[in-house]
Amino acid sequence: MKLPSKHPCISLYGLAVLCLFVFPDSSLAARHPAPGLPAQCRTISIVAPDSLLQTSEVRCAVQDVITLLRQGFPTARVSLNTSVAEVCIVLPDPEQMRETLSSHPGRHPRYPLLYSPWPGYRWNSQRARNSIELRLQASSPQGVACGLYGLLQERLGFRFIHPRQTLIPHHSSWPLPPNFHWQATPRFEKRGFHLHTLHPTELAEQLNNPAYPSALSDAEEYLDWLARNGQNVMQFYLLRGADSNAWAAHAQRIVHYAHSRGIMVGVAFSLSMIQQRAFLALHLLKPFPSYRSQIDTSLARLFRVKWDFVTLELTMGEYLPDLGTLLPGTSKYLVREVTGKYHTRLFFATHVIRRANEAASRAMLGDSQTTPGTGILIHTVMNYALSDRVAPVYGNKNLAFMLDRAVLESKSRETWYWPESSYWIAYDSSVPLFLLTYLDSRWQDMNSTEKIGLPGHLTFSSGWEWGYWLIDWSIARWSWRYADNGVIRQHGPLSCLADLFPSPAINKLWKEALAQENRYLKEKSLIRYLAATTPFTELPRPLRKSFQPASEFNAARFFRGSTKSERELPRKVITDLTHYAERMDSIVEHMSREMAKQFTGNTDDQRELFSLASELKNCLAMSALRARQRALTIRALLEEKANTGRRDAFKEKRDSLLKEAAAVRMKGVQLVREQESHYRYPVSRIARPRESMTAYRFGYLYPVSTLFFWKREEEQIRQGRFDPFFMSLWDFRRVLGLGSLFSDFSGRGH
Repeated sequence: MKLPSKHPCISLYGLAVLCLFVFPDSSLAARHPAPGLPAQCRTISIVAPDSLLQTSEVRCAVQDVITLLRQGFPTARVSLNTSVAEVCIVLPDPEQMRETLSSHPGRHPRYPLLYSPWPGYRWNSQRARNSIELRLQASSPQGVACGLYGLLQERLGFRFIHPRQTLIPHHSSWPLPPNFHWQATPRFEKRGFHLHTLHPTELAEQLNNPAYPSALSDAEEYLDWLARNGQNVMQFYLLRGADSNAWAAHAQRIVHYAHSRGIMVGVAFSLSMIQQRAFLALHLLKPFPSYRSQIDTSLARLFRVKWDFVTLELTMGEYLPDLGTLLPGTSKYLVREVTGKYHTRLFFATHVIRRANEAASRAMLGDSQTTPGTGILIHTVMNYALSDRVAPVYGNKNLAFMLDRAVLESKSRETWYWPESSYWIAYDSSVPLFLLTYLDSRWQDMNSTEKIGLPGHLTFSSGWEWGYWLIDWSIARWSWRYADNGVIRQHGPLSCLADLFPSPAINKLWKEALAQENRYLKEKSLIRYLAATTPFTELPRPLRKSFQPASEFNAARFFRGSTKSERELPRKVITDLTHYAERMDSIVEHMSREMAKQFTGNTDDQRELFSLASELKNCLAMSALRARQRALTIRALLEEKANTGRRDAFKEKRDSLLKEAAAVRMKGVQLVREQESHYRYPVSRIARPRESMTAYRFGYLYPVSTLFFWKREEEQIRQGRFDPFFMSLWDFRRVLGLGSLFSDFSGRGH
């Protein structure tokens, strides 16, 4: 459930509604006298000083929480400032909040941080005569809002799992003990999400195109989700092609609403990145009248919106030149204008691609003394942790060097961690693969980056369906630490799953599924074969570039011929894929039986939980199908060249194996259709061809709709085509952005 799209928390209508609550029916207590708390909770009141309700963060949260409590306690009367109630939720007086501001950790000893109010809070509950009184201690309006939502999610059973789905409990009595102390502390001062709008994900159009249907309300809906989960940062990529006048007004409305919810908003853009239609500050091939005049024009457009911070990409694209080192004067001019003229914190984007001139690049970025007002985002990719011994992404052995860089950078400037919760392109959700290992890696990384004292954690999000909402929701909840009566609450990679489905038997199966993924996909590196091939890995050398973990044997060369010893590796891969599929099938089968035992009721709550469990179970089933289909296509590749002296017989065997692979794929397509019926955004937007401001003329789940990558692999073997232009899904001109070197980017039209 979401707040209405007409800004109820800041509109006159919203204030009028709150005024009605402030003067409730005083005869309520007289109609329900009781010597003690009845079995049924009949009255709940939020008690808030008028001066506190003047702050938009509290006003929005109070109105939202009252609405949620009414749904969660359907037999109770929930109101604001009722003088007597069976449960009183008492918010602090602003004067008391000012007195406790010293609890804020303060400035960094070596450099200033981007300011954000301290949101930590403490609940004290005790019996008071004929009622239970919960008193909130907080030092900021943001702390009050986080405290209210934390009470709902962490104590009362509400689950804010997705911007379009909230699990609402149904209580008839107050479920908490009358006496307890409960404290919440953020693990990071800045906690939030980067929506990777360079890809055609759920909100890519809405954030960049004000004419898109429900653009503003969809953005507000997501901001509500962030606020409910105690997050205070949102960032997205600005795209080329938006109408600059209309978009600026639209973006400012988004920022205004975010601020009313206590959320900072940042935008990412590039100096001159040609890939994927990112907004450019300048055209490299148009040096006249000057690059600086182009920057002046671009920043004037960009800062028609009052951003809290911006992020700058200095490279021309992945594996393309770093303009920070090629154009240091121009780059530094842009930084000075952003931080000086526009008084806005600028963060430099980083990538896991290691460059020969890393020292020169870091020198150009400077530190808090040479480039004041700047910070840095430490990026990592895919489902690998900073501590993983092996992480074969973008040509690296592992990602430990990014942790080293985080330690180094944090000594001289504000440093945030910027990891991915999905990767999309040919890797996970576009295949689709639901990788539980993201949970494991992000949980480990959160512990690592908290330990070295990073003040920010900004998760790089690329879509929510196929179970990836669970990754983002888990990360959001892990960004807080809770203490129940002084005892720190323990959590782990699967703790949010355990909260959703508190069944020991089911959670044992989730642990087993994660263990199998870690063993087979990461340790045995089967992810090389379950993920699809990226176009650049199909190019001839030296153009071939590494992105994700690549197959250990080249399919094109293998197709042309192989020796007996060379065929041993694919045979081992086939065996491992088959074993993985068998184990995942067994887990899915056991999970189906346990679900039938657990979800026996016919209530709305039971049906909703069963639907969620089925969705996630289907994700595991799809991984098993993918492993079986991939094993069959590799077997077909082996048969193709196993014995050239018996060509006809082996061709018949190859075709038989490809027919089996297609049959497995069609089972997967049936599973896709089942999942599509539960997508939370329209299938036509996120899983079908459509026009887009991004480089892709389809929604991000369009490749899934037909299991495109599965079929392409079958056809590659059938037709002997292993080049990037065979059955290509990509418009290379748009993705590579070559036209951006020449086209106008002034934003005078969509």
